[in-house]
Order: sequence, then structure tokens, then C-alpha cells
Amino acid sequence: MNRWFIYLLGWTTFLLHSYETSGNEQAMCVFPFTYKGSVYFSCTRSRSFSPWCATRAVYDGQWKPCLVEDYPRCIFPFIYRGKSYHSCITEGSLFGKLWCSVTSSFDEKHQWKYCEVNEYGGNSFSKPCIFPSTYRNKVISECLEDENNKLWCPTTENMDKDGKWSLCADTRISSLVPGSPCHFPFNYKNKNYFNCTNKGSKENFLWCATSYNYDEDGTWVYC
Repeated sequence: MNRWFIYLLGWTTFLLHSYETSGNEQAMCVFPFTYKGSVYFSCTRSRSFSPWCATRAVYDGQWKPCLVEDYPRCIFPFIYRGKSYHSCITEGSLFGKLWCSVTSSFDEKHQWKYCEVNEYGGNSFSKPCIFPSTYRNKVISECLEDENNKLWCPTTENMDKDGKWSLCADTRISSLVPGSPCHFPFNYKNKNYFNCTNKGSKENFLWCATSYNYDEDGTWVYC
């Protein structure tokens, strides 16, 4: 088959797909999302020349093109070829670029992304983290988790005064959560958790699920 014909066919498919659906750059990615029977924990290039994500848990035609800040965070530790890793790696990378899994087990889900080696996003033009820094009248010295499960950091010595921040580089993040048998992220009562939680525990003990969908599987352990 002629190479140009294949190229034109690909563009035609992409344009038809874009026409039939709605891309919204202002919406937020929802992870994981289900598209044509497959579950995605990160942005995908499925049927597209550029990465995208759904803005609903089950794809219904609503989507957005992925920017660097839209990708989910790395999950550490993660399992790759039966070995546990606590940081970004180059093993298995075609071009030697650092990458990480976005679930606890790459071997199980095969969901990944390239690692960001510098701070990015935020409102300070991607300036690097400054530690220690003052935030809500407390001294902090590590990245913090926001309501969207993103890890961020102040970029000045006084966050309360300056309000400047960036998203933390993936290479800055070490293992912040327990490893196996916890599965991160896990879904409990329609909310994703990237760390152990005491939600639902009568004794207020920290626990985690051992599969992605606790509501469906009901398997868990104390942290």
C-alpha cells in the first residue's frame, strides 16, 4: 500500500474523530478512564497523532489534548519485570529517557509516562522548588499533595506571602507510599487514593487496597 495513502488515511480518521467528538482544553483529565473497553491510567495516543485524555470516567466523546501538567504523577515504588523501583528508570527505554509507571505494577497494567526532570506548571514559570518554605504558618521541606492528587512545591521561601508554586519534578519524588501489597492508586467510594488512608476505618488506622477497585474487590491491608 502506498505510504502517502496510509498517511492520508490516518489524517482522515483523526479529523473525523475530532469532528464527531468534543475537545475541551479547559476541562481536567479523569484517570483512570475507559475508552473502547480499555482502561487508561494516563494520556493515550489511541486513534490520535497526539496524546489526549477523557474528561469523564467512561469516554462519552468529551476529551482534551494532554499538556505536560495533565499527566498523572509517578507511582513509587512500582514493579517492572518483577523488580521494585523507587525512582524513575531508563531500563527498557528505547531512547534511554527516564520513565515511570503510573500504577503500582507496570507488569500488570502496562501504563507509564516519561519523567519530568525539572519542575513544571504552576504560577511561577516552572521555577524550581525552594525548601524550606513557609506555608500556612508551618515550615515545609517536601512536596505537598493537592486536591487533585498532584504534588507541588513552593518556589519562594514564603509561600504564604508570595503564593508562587510549581508542580514537582518526577525525579524529585522518592517513595512516598508503602509498596506491595498496596495498589496505588486505588479507588474507594468513587475517589482515587495515592496514599494510605484512614477513611472508613472505625479505629482510625491507615489502610490501603490491594487492587485498583476496592469497592468491587474488597481486598485490603493495614499500612
